[in-house]
Amino acid sequence: MFPSYIVSRLPTWKLLYWIIIHEIILSISVAAYSGCNYFARSVICQNPLSIRRPSNDLIWSSRTRIFKCKDSDDDAATPTYTPPIRHISTSDLQYMNQAISLAQIGYGNTFPNPAVGCVLVRHNDDSSSTQDSTILGTGFHPKAGMPHAEIFALFEACGHVDDGALASRSVMRELPDDTTDCSLTHDVLKLLDVYKSKAGASILFKDRFVNCNVTAYVTLEPCCHTGQTPPCALSLVAAGINRVVVGYRDPNPRVDGGGIQLLKNSGVEVHVLSQHRSPETNISNEEVKAAKACSALVKYFVKRISPRIEPVQNLDDIINGKRRRALRSIAGRLKADGTMQEVSWPKDKSNTIDSNEDDSDYAYHVSIDNRYLELVDQNLWDHEIVLLRLNNAVRKKKAASILSSRIGKILNAHVAQVIGHTALLYRPGSPAVLDLNEIVDSMPD
Repeated sequence: MFPSYIVSRLPTWKLLYWIIIHEIILSISVAAYSGCNYFARSVICQNPLSIRRPSNDLIWSSRTRIFKCKDSDDDAATPTYTPPIRHISTSDLQYMNQAISLAQIGYGNTFPNPAVGCVLVRHNDDSSSTQDSTILGTGFHPKAGMPHAEIFALFEACGHVDDGALASRSVMRELPDDTTDCSLTHDVLKLLDVYKSKAGASILFKDRFVNCNVTAYVTLEPCCHTGQTPPCALSLVAAGINRVVVGYRDPNPRVDGGGIQLLKNSGVEVHVLSQHRSPETNISNEEVKAAKACSALVKYFVKRISPRIEPVQNLDDIINGKRRRALRSIAGRLKADGTMQEVSWPKDKSNTIDSNEDDSDYAYHVSIDNRYLELVDQNLWDHEIVLLRLNNAVRKKKAASILSSRIGKILNAHVAQVIGHTALLYRPGSPAVLDLNEIVDSMPD
């Protein structure tokens, strides 16, 4: 307790005095521990919730003079990892694949918006099997400015239209007149006016499926922001949908998980398909396949809304004569190799103006098909240089220059050259495919 050289020099009465003092301090420490066991357990053992009686887990260490936890039993059972339970069934994937097929109908026509499909299903029991389920509504996003897929499915499910998918088709501008029901189009536009009005979602959908086991299968996360139309997530909540299966989380900064969180906060059960398998999960190949199909639907939409690595600049301001010559040189090599990407103007949108007339005014005002813009946009992302063949649209170089400039402005691309009825478009990818500066530096002066 005391070093020997101190003991030998102390008088007996002083030595006894210090021994008594030491024992008193030790007794106080033990008493403090006995009376404050909860505190000792919470601070030292860090397990206050398990305390029910004076602990046998703490032992006194004469060496360190503190209480410490006993060493755990080496033979104690090690907790095993239990994979999270997945709630994606085979029938869930069947309905999601149906939603994917619906989205493909509107693909391209929705430019610059993403293509989305939706199926609403009422399950008569907890098995969610197709035999005990009823499809209440279907729909897809037909074009920008129109309701999204979930709303067309709700239109049908709530009895406002007989067929949500057919209602979606009725407002697709590119369909021939003989396939469009004008009365249905009129009804859809009237519903759209109501939907856009204050409390429109409540007027159309309020509590239609409360206490019903209804699942919405949507290829893309429902939106939670107000654009040209109200948020789809709020409409699903208003209708009383109690479960949502999402094919792909929306990367749009205005959504980006916000729709999923809004649904969860409202008590809706939400599941998102996974594109990856791992030993820790029981994700099926069919789920991965469906998830990748949903991702493919919005591949170029994601590119359009994702921030670029380098700041976006006006290409017309930075591409000078030397860079323009470099682009033309690259285009010449691509043509010679047969690898030039070419996009022709749709034949069903051909110019009906007489070949001898000036079609410049037509080039200023002709409607540019969204599917055509989607196709050109895809090629620019993948290849950066695209040759537009506009002979079906215009016949004069002046008109081709006007029309190609309109297309370039919409897609933020540079018109590098116009020859006859063809135009060469360039837009750097993200990341860039061509290093234009390196090509320019290697060119002779």
